[in-house]
Amino acid sequence: MSELGISIYPSKSSFDEMQSYLTQARELGYKKIFTSLLEVTGDTATVVDHFKKIIQYGNQIGMQICIDINPKLFKQLNIDYSDLSFFKELGVTTIRLDEGFTGYEEAKMTFNPWH
Repeated sequence: MSELGISIYPSKSSFDEMQSYLTQARELGYKKIFTSLLEVTGDTATVVDHFKKIIQYGNQIGMQICIDINPKLFKQLNIDYSDLSFFKELGVTTIRLDEGFTGYEEAKMTFNPWH
């Protein structure tokens, strides 16, 4: 059986707007959230905290989170391909690989304790 999901873009909405949207979506039977960290601009710590807050709320109401990532993000956030704990701590269920991976990076990500 398929499950329905929604997309959110924390860089474009306030926490309160997204919280209301997620609550309504969950009440309507949605179980998955897709978001993207490809747009990290400005103060990285502030952006990550904003994402983390809404992701935690999604987890709290029983939703699974899929996040879009690319090699540039790994460099920007100083994340090693063999240690995906950043995404675990963020509360992400699934990562979606977008553009520019060579095969080597995917292999390294496969062999880490956080997959």
